[in-house]
Amino acid sequence: MKRTDVISKIDELIEGPVYRIDIFPGTGPQKPGNRCFEVEEFFQHNRAEINRKFTSMLIKLYSYYDFWVSAWLSGHEVFENPDLGQLAGLIEHCFAGEWKARDYINIVLPECNSMLILNGNDLYMGVYHPSQGLESLILELAQSEGLFFIRFQRAVKGTRIYQAVIHHGERPRR
Repeated sequence: MKRTDVISKIDELIEGPVYRIDIFPGTGPQKPGNRCFEVEEFFQHNRAEINRKFTSMLIKLYSYYDFWVSAWLSGHEVFENPDLGQLAGLIEHCFAGEWKARDYINIVLPECNSMLILNGNDLYMGVYHPSQGLESLILELAQSEGLFFIRFQRAVKGTRIYQAVIHHGERPRR
C-alpha cells in the first residue's frame, strides 16, 4: 500500500454517501440566544466521555475490519493495520490541544470500500460510503455507546444538507 494509493482512495470515498456517528440525534431547532451553540461549546470543553466513546467504537470496529490510517503527525503518514497501541495513540492525537486547533485522521476500510473521518474539533465522526454490513455494525456499536447513526443526504450545491436518523432495525434508504 502506497501513500498515494490511500490518498486516491480517500478522494474517491469522500464523494460517496455520507453518514455521521453523532452525540445528537439530529440538528436541533434554533432557539433564542444561540442556545445550540452554547450547548455545543459546553460539550467541546467537556468532551472526555465523548472522546472515550469514539475511541471505544473505533477500537471495536478495528477488531472486525482492516484499517488504513492517514494522519498528519510530523508530516503526512499512512499506517496499514497499526498495532492497537499505535491506533489508540493516533486517535488520542486527534483530541490533543485546544478546540479549533485539534487534528483529524482518515480511516479507510479497504474490505468494504468505506472510510471514517475523526476530527477532534467535531462532536461526530463522518462515515463515507458504508457497506450494508458496516452500516449494521456501526449502528449497533453507536447504540452501545449512547451515540446516534445519522444518514445525510447531499442536496444541490448551495442548499442545506438534510438528515434522517437511522433507527434500530430500520435499513437506511439510498
